[in-house]
Amino acid sequence: MDKKVAISDVAKAAGVSTATISRYLNGKFGSMSAATRERISRIIAEMNYKPNDVARSLRSTQSKTIAVIMADIFNPYSMDILKGIEGVCTPFGYTLFLCDAKDDAQNEIAIIENMMSKRVDGFIINSTGKNDDFIRAVAQDIPTVLVGRKLGFEDINCVSVDNRQGMRLAMAHLQQRQCDAVTLFTPPPDTISPRIERVEAFNAIGNSAAFKQVPCRTVIVENENMDTLGDHIAQAVNGAATPGIISINGKLSLSMVKAMHRAGLAFPRDLLFIGFDDTEWASVIATPLTVIAQPTYDIGAGAANKLIAVLTKEKSISDSCQTRLPVTLIERQSTIRNKTGE
Repeated sequence: MDKKVAISDVAKAAGVSTATISRYLNGKFGSMSAATRERISRIIAEMNYKPNDVARSLRSTQSKTIAVIMADIFNPYSMDILKGIEGVCTPFGYTLFLCDAKDDAQNEIAIIENMMSKRVDGFIINSTGKNDDFIRAVAQDIPTVLVGRKLGFEDINCVSVDNRQGMRLAMAHLQQRQCDAVTLFTPPPDTISPRIERVEAFNAIGNSAAFKQVPCRTVIVENENMDTLGDHIAQAVNGAATPGIISINGKLSLSMVKAMHRAGLAFPRDLLFIGFDDTEWASVIATPLTVIAQPTYDIGAGAANKLIAVLTKEKSISDSCQTRLPVTLIERQSTIRNKTGE
């Protein structure tokens, strides 16, 4: 007996995703080009593909499941987001599939396609930042809400924070502490929207009249090798009476604390230190860390509420909106020096 042609076989032959084939079969062409539609039509005819009408009819019913895909599920930021999502979804009777993309773009696509085959009702995604077009195509067919990281489009529901406000708070705080040099540490921004927004805000403020006499520079951390990171921090401190350092996220902040300890540097004695994200350890280390705190639970809860509004037909999948939540600065000892400089 000949093997039955599956949708994945058609997708592979056409050089597109199964999500695109699904959209084609459901007449949801959206941004699909005429050439792509013609190619899919030809491949379907050549392979004599017959859609499973039973499976397609099942797709119209709810499975009461939601796929939550995080770029790095073990990041403390992600764990707090998940608490907010679960807090909203569970009372509505939804089961969550928790997925870790491991910061890998291809892994993210594979997970999304796998979840589609399980007929999840919707997606909540903290994107790797490398699959904008693919996720947008999926969102045109299956309700999708983004958390934290935005795509290059604004037609998909998203809950994020005001990253530029966060950088303004951090820079104003260091200015009040009379820092005479400020350095921002960040992994490569690439296509990660929070990093891009924070770096852009840092550069804009650093080039403003208020910081005309204060050197401001950015250090791109390619890896978190303790010795290399310690050298970068030592260079940022060198020559300044009151150097200020900002870490762009909680994961990097922890690596920097370790690198400073290894290099014999201490805050606030040698530098004033601010980190983004109020992780659990930030307030309990020997010298508690001043942070830009994100409302992580509210981000997750807000995303879940947006998705459920679509799933319960309160809103249409096309009723997209961008929600941007404010952040707060929590002052702790890492930016407080006494009269002796300790």
